[in-house]
Amino acid sequence: MKQLFLLSCFLLSQWIYAQQEQGFLIRAGKLFDSESGEFKKNQAILVRGNKIDAVKPQSELTAQEKADYATVIDLSNYAVTPGLIDAHTHLLNREVIHPNNPYPGLDMTKMLTLEGDAYRAVYGTARAKGFLEHGITAVQDLGNSGRFSDIALRRGINEGLVPGPRMRCSGPGLATEGGQIPGLIYQHQNLVSDEYRIVKSVDDGVQAVRENITQGAEVIKIYANNTPNNTMLSVEEISGITKEAHRYGVRVTAHATSNTAVWNAVMGGVDGIEHGYQMDDTTIALMARRGVVLVPTYGDSVLLAKYVALSNPGNEAELKKIPEIVKGYLDYEGTMLQRAKKGGVTIVAGSDDYVDVQLPMGEWSIHNLLGYHRAGLSVPEILKAATLSAAKHLRWQNEIGVLKKGALADIVAFDGDLDTNINALLNAHWVMKNGKVYVNK
Repeated sequence: MKQLFLLSCFLLSQWIYAQQEQGFLIRAGKLFDSESGEFKKNQAILVRGNKIDAVKPQSELTAQEKADYATVIDLSNYAVTPGLIDAHTHLLNREVIHPNNPYPGLDMTKMLTLEGDAYRAVYGTARAKGFLEHGITAVQDLGNSGRFSDIALRRGINEGLVPGPRMRCSGPGLATEGGQIPGLIYQHQNLVSDEYRIVKSVDDGVQAVRENITQGAEVIKIYANNTPNNTMLSVEEISGITKEAHRYGVRVTAHATSNTAVWNAVMGGVDGIEHGYQMDDTTIALMARRGVVLVPTYGDSVLLAKYVALSNPGNEAELKKIPEIVKGYLDYEGTMLQRAKKGGVTIVAGSDDYVDVQLPMGEWSIHNLLGYHRAGLSVPEILKAATLSAAKHLRWQNEIGVLKKGALADIVAFDGDLDTNINALLNAHWVMKNGKVYVNK
């Protein structure tokens, strides 16, 4: 009787396992191969559980494979890509545009004093869902999330409590006096430490790295300069931070907007530069030699036009200048991106999406990719920056950012003309993350 009971339990467990591990046969009209940079037609993706078992031409499917992967997802009219990756997000940060606002730190101060971590957690949860629904299945979240609230959000997503992308998290960014909150009078500077880890020496920078890693940080974010404040980390401080992080196998990436800040960060040994708005050719060459990636957060005409319009409601003179302002900005940033590309620097996609320009949550990130296209990158180059290159930078190589045997099943379907029309990225029709379908339009 006992043996019969054990046999029944075994058979039941095998049945449950089989139900959980059902096989999907995904028929892709066009499939973007991020390793070759090519769109391949009429491909089949075989998925079981949370992993890809095979990618092959549909004509090569065997009768056994068709039987084993019985649940068919027909994406024959769509362009299928690996899940997109945004390597610069702030899911728990929101800046509202206040017209004629003379205090650029107003919203950050409001979050710290009037909203708090509980509200930010709710807001971050909603934004995480929005990113996933736009086909962004992984992000690198770089601070501005209070005292490790990003780590808590990552845990909630990993435990299945809320839907959202995979997350690499930094915890509080390491900065010098004032952080990025300008205008605080001295007696209230203590508020800054609720958002940034203020570094006061080389040894203190080493201690800050240990604090963040202990709390679960997988990347260290530093502020090589503190725009709009004007303090900067020294090369010695940056070097101490990076050496300590690398000792634990943890990457360091640097907010750096001026050429001096970029140069100091690279000389200090960082792995990535965020923004890089101003870079000399010698600095670009140094980045290329040392294998430091660039995450350009430039936006596109839609984002810029909305920002200017919301900043100047009713100001007809300024509103008329929008096309000129947008063109000047994008021309400048496009030149910077092209110089970095020609200089041999690896481009990794990242949006720095935190300003509320009244678009659906997550859409800013897609518009940033559209901005890369205006700057001269081809569709395959953009997709590679948002998949394979980003996965390597985030140390998820061969797990995400690719569609091949053994990779995790993060798969997205966009409009079928994606190979010739970058705007197709605005329409994510089908999204699978880790073998689970989250969007099916």
